Amino acid sequence: MRFDKVLLTVNVQLKDEELQRYLPRSADIIGQTLAQIVDEYVRQNKTGYYPAIEFFKSLEDVDAALIAAAEQVAWLVSKLARQTIQKKLRPIFSSVHFRSIQTLAFSLPRVRPNQPDAIEKLARHYTPDSVKTELIVTLMRRDSEAGDNRAEPYARKMIFRWLQAEFASVEVTSSKLL
Repeated sequence: MRFDKVLLTVNVQLKDEELQRYLPRSADIIGQTLAQIVDEYVRQNKTGYYPAIEFFKSLEDVDAALIAAAEQVAWLVSKLARQTIQKKLRPIFSSVHFRSIQTLAFSLPRVRPNQPDAIEKLARHYTPDSVKTELIVTLMRRDSEAGDNRAEPYARKMIFRWLQAEFASVEVTSSKLL
């Protein structure tokens, strides 16, 4: 027997129904409100790009309670995503280890102010319901399968297959055999 380790980067978005169990309102409200405030700030200051949420923590223009709410929802989303991923993948792989979990709402948006429908895309980005996870999964394989290079594609396929029903969206963005 041998053990192959695969490093995967997976983006998942929680289902609205799942979040509604824990939140009094939709997480979309946070994203829409932040997008409007940020867009107004960017147009007034002519920055040419939309900054990450972290930038607005020090500004008085943005309500600190709004950013705190985004952080709390992001923490909840990260926790729920981790629990779901662990629960669903544990029976398939010998081990599942998380290297990192990052809420995508706190990363730099890939939206520019001059794009059509920039506000909608920005609101979608700032909604704290999606996470990027880096996982290391271990597969137990027979020695006869040692050089077949199928561990990585198998891990990608199994991740997608077992998680797609649990999340609104699942995207395996990268994978690498370790």
